[in-house]
Amino acid sequence: MLVQGLLIGLLATICGGTFIEYLVWIIRNPIIEGALTGLILGDWMTGATIGATIQLIYMGQITVGGVSSFDKCYAGVIATAVTMLSHQTPEVGVTIAVTLGTIGLLASNALMTVNVAFVHMADRYIETGETKRLWIYNWLLPQLVSALFYGVPAFICVYFGADVFENFMSSLPTQVNNALNVVGSVLPALGIGMMFKAVYKKKFIAFAIIGFVLIAYLGLDIIACTLVGVAAAILYWSLGLDKLTEGENSNE
Repeated sequence: MLVQGLLIGLLATICGGTFIEYLVWIIRNPIIEGALTGLILGDWMTGATIGATIQLIYMGQITVGGVSSFDKCYAGVIATAVTMLSHQTPEVGVTIAVTLGTIGLLASNALMTVNVAFVHMADRYIETGETKRLWIYNWLLPQLVSALFYGVPAFICVYFGADVFENFMSSLPTQVNNALNVVGSVLPALGIGMMFKAVYKKKFIAFAIIGFVLIAYLGLDIIACTLVGVAAAILYWSLGLDKLTEGENSNE
């Protein structure tokens, strides 16, 4: 567990800060973070399932001015690890992610506040022409701060907190556990609803109905539904339906 705790701490450090810019934006999503966390813990499929369930909550989340409503690292890495190690369902993992994602905002804000000081330190070296040391203030020190605010909490949760949390969950009454599962099942639907609110257009409602019928009544799996969606998109484009409906955009 020590090695796994250290690896998850390293993953949290990378996801919490900006280790490599383009790499961070690829993996800094609960579904990817969950799969990587599961891989470290020996079951990437379970990790990906928990991460995908968490991802649904935040599908309609929009970051305004760099300020997010949750912290992706705490919600994706730490919540997935705690859920797996305490042997909880993905639905319970969602409720854990919401709590940790909100707490993680404190770490996110602290990280950005501390890193501002390094920018001013780097400015002094630029003024004197000593650019060789810029990497220390622009990369090294921010990574150390990220390790403090993200890596250390992740390691503590994995190495010390999983058993405590599992015992705590086991001590809860059955009604409370059932309530957590129900809430965890509803929250992804809320996330999908937020996404629809952001991208909804009246002319596309038919496609949403078709997708609902494919899942709810025909029982098709996600790959089959994806292929149907791709086919619908190709038909919509190749038949020129997008051009026929361009005039409706200003009325929606």
